[in-house]
Amino acid sequence: MTKKLNKKILSARQDQYALIKKQINAMGALHKNEGKQHIFNTQLTQLINTIPDAVLFKNREGRKLITHQLTQSLFKQLDLDWYGKTDITPSLAHKKRRTDPEHNRMSLKSELRLALEKRQFMLYYQTQVDSDRQMFGVEALLRWEHPQYGLIAPDQFIPIAEQSDLILLIDTWVLQTACEQLKLWQSDPLKQDLLLSVNISPRQFSHPKFVDQLRRILEKTGINAARLKLELTESLMLHGISNTIEKMKALKRLGVRFSMDNFGTGYSSLSHLKKLPIDQLKIDQFLMRDIAIDSCDAMIVKTIIDMTHKLGIDVIAGGVESEQQFACLKQLGCSSYQGYLFGKPMPLNEFEELIADRVSVAS
Repeated sequence: MTKKLNKKILSARQDQYALIKKQINAMGALHKNEGKQHIFNTQLTQLINTIPDAVLFKNREGRKLITHQLTQSLFKQLDLDWYGKTDITPSLAHKKRRTDPEHNRMSLKSELRLALEKRQFMLYYQTQVDSDRQMFGVEALLRWEHPQYGLIAPDQFIPIAEQSDLILLIDTWVLQTACEQLKLWQSDPLKQDLLLSVNISPRQFSHPKFVDQLRRILEKTGINAARLKLELTESLMLHGISNTIEKMKALKRLGVRFSMDNFGTGYSSLSHLKKLPIDQLKIDQFLMRDIAIDSCDAMIVKTIIDMTHKLGIDVIAGGVESEQQFACLKQLGCSSYQGYLFGKPMPLNEFEELIADRVSVAS
């Protein structure tokens, strides 16, 4: 690594710590002054612009600076060719790469259409537990079982699907499959009380007929809608907030619950929490990584937990991977957890075996 690059990284880290201190002070002011917020988007933008893209994406310190709103803007600035310049999966890295980004995108889109037709998509399940490590829910996570390249995570292909209406077809399949699974669990004493979380993309939620679509799925499957929890990104909730609230209220009348996903990297949505009819807030995993050793991260998480508790909103920490993180979160007042410490995402048969084994041990 060159001296110049080292100097830039060091400068970015120094600026980061100064900025985090300002953010903590702002959150403290927000907590004490009835919703007044101090946003540092200008400073963040200036800082991000000084860091080379390669450093920004690969360096953990740099990535923690990016809010979801700024990330979306950055990706738009990089244009669609950003995906063409990036390996689709680690497995695909061994394949001869074409130099034409447009060919890469079109090829993957064709394969995605085929994946829907040939039922190559599947849902994996990751447990959610309480402070006593007792499972109360599970998140459904999309995976693509590619016949040549094996299992592909959604972050490798969803960005391509979002460039077309393919994302709507994929999201509908996920929602339909998740509800059908809930229907099966309703008749199983071991699983009938589980909450099932499903991620909803901005494209799907923003579709004018999404409420009617979900209503039909609920009626068709006959599930208890209170067992279904939709996870929405905070960036989605910030855009057209009035329409978002209206849709959420319509779905809540059906019994559906809501969780705000990946919270904590975009502070601009804090003032909207009291307006949004959400049931749960998931703290972003980036804040988990150093929470046991970084007082700044711990202070941010503590502020979020205290604030949401006062608003009557549940909190779940995502990305919990160590006992130290778990102990720290418990001390800070967090009540729900998700992460590799409690179980990795697993296919349906393994997940159901896990539940059976736990019941067997308990008895």
